[in-house]
Amino acid sequence: MNLVCYDTETTGLDLWGKDRMFSFSACDLEGKAEVYRLGRDEGAEEALRSLFNGDRSLICHNVKFDLKASLKHLQDWDLLDRISFHDTSLQSKILMNNHPNHKLKNLCFELAGFPKDDEEAIWKVMKGRNTMEDFSRVPEDLMDEYQKRDVQRCALLHRFFYPKIERDARLRDIYRSELDLIPTTIRMERRGSMIDFGKAAELIFDLETWTEQARAAIIFEAGKDINPASQDHIRELLFNKLGLPVLKRTAKEGKESTSKDVLLELRDKHRVIDEILKFRSFSRGITTIRSYMDFADEEGAIHPDINTCGAITGRESCSKPNLQNVSKEGVLLNPFPIPARRIFRPRPGMVNFHIDYSGIEMRLLVHYAREPELIEVLNRDGDVHLPGTLAFYGDEYRGADKERKKVLRGAAKNMNFAVCYGAGPKKVAEGLGMGVNKGLKRYSQYKERFPKLVELNGTISSRVRKEGQIKTTFGRPIKLPRNMGYMGVNYLIQGTAAEILKRSQPRIDRYLRKATGDEAGILLPIHDELVIEYPIKMLRDAPEILGNVRDLMIDFSIFSVPLEVDIEISLNSWAEKKPYKLRLAS
Repeated sequence: MNLVCYDTETTGLDLWGKDRMFSFSACDLEGKAEVYRLGRDEGAEEALRSLFNGDRSLICHNVKFDLKASLKHLQDWDLLDRISFHDTSLQSKILMNNHPNHKLKNLCFELAGFPKDDEEAIWKVMKGRNTMEDFSRVPEDLMDEYQKRDVQRCALLHRFFYPKIERDARLRDIYRSELDLIPTTIRMERRGSMIDFGKAAELIFDLETWTEQARAAIIFEAGKDINPASQDHIRELLFNKLGLPVLKRTAKEGKESTSKDVLLELRDKHRVIDEILKFRSFSRGITTIRSYMDFADEEGAIHPDINTCGAITGRESCSKPNLQNVSKEGVLLNPFPIPARRIFRPRPGMVNFHIDYSGIEMRLLVHYAREPELIEVLNRDGDVHLPGTLAFYGDEYRGADKERKKVLRGAAKNMNFAVCYGAGPKKVAEGLGMGVNKGLKRYSQYKERFPKLVELNGTISSRVRKEGQIKTTFGRPIKLPRNMGYMGVNYLIQGTAAEILKRSQPRIDRYLRKATGDEAGILLPIHDELVIEYPIKMLRDAPEILGNVRDLMIDFSIFSVPLEVDIEISLNSWAEKKPYKLRLAS
């Protein structure tokens, strides 16, 4: 298969909206480059189509963007199933996950001294124009040089990175799984997540009302007209007028901190603290809900940009807007949350299923610790936190009533996690609500029963100090500074969970397209959860189809513990999810 380095130029970054592709460049691995202007250069359309005819493999830097731009222009989204491609950005992220910058120009300058000043002349031309990203207005002689260099850079990176991946079977598998996710992600973005404009407008009205009420309460306590959005005004009120204790100072200026964690600690000192928290939360909420409305198309669909390898652990991220952190009610650390999930709804004629990996963090901790008793508990679908609860509380738990047992189990569950992440005996005693002596004794009993779990953090930390990296069960290297061994377990668990979800998505995408004629599909990955859009008319078949989706999500035999999922259904909004039970074969 012929390898062709390929790069598109667009009028902007909103490819699901108004922006379009106006030009592209291509070159071979030797760097012989050509530039084509669509709608102007004779043969440009034919040259573009020939690149997508199946006997070429495109090499891009951020291939998802270039495929979206190209297929939008060609109006042929079925090509996603037929085109072969490489991505030098993904290659860089796999080989150098902790590198501070994976941008094309920066990488080529660092690795080969390839000049990165070719945009300077372009920005001089664009200076003062309203649309700084519309390169279609740049003189062609400047753009030709710029475009040729970009595909030449792509060739350079592929020749540098790809042999390293190709030599290692596990890196090759990881890379192929990353490429496999790209078409699935493009289909998700194209489908989009729906909001209800009416509910959004109602929520903004409520937030504006609540914000003004909070503002009035703050001004009343101040005894004069102040601006609650001003840090200095709030400092004056809290620390001068009311005389509240200064808990922390800002790092740069040494002023009294009014950060959220400080305000939460001061809540019981004066009623105005809650009003300040309300004002900040609700005013930010107004901005957030308006941004959702601005990003939505005429039908109410938001088409976010999903970065398939957005964090150094390999976890996906989301922007324009970030739909992975849509705020919800009932969050412990946010006493005045924005009920933003109320405005997200299924498409007409659809329901949304939210499928979340069940307890995946603890399952993976047990897998990596290789703790025999807990592996056995998970393999028989038992309560993985009960043995730890009994080790910590013993007869106190056995003799407690139902409500007390719930409290004790919750504390023990938190300490199960804390121990894995390096908490020592005193921290555990404090978390269990015990005195130091009693807590130390219970910690010793726990350590004797689950030594591998207690030793996990030390084992992984030592590996980081020695090797400067950890590897997931899939073989993905996650590099981190040797002096940050204490973060090793966190990176390992987060990276492994991310890879499980990422590998599940193409499986599910292919299955749903075949089983439902492409009517059902994935909308969004949210950390350990997938949101799936499903037609109401096919609900009779949902138990079978979702059962198969579950099987695809948990089919990872490389782990020593089984995976499981929880399913919820939303008929009206994301905020009104209800459990959806599958009848599983015994």
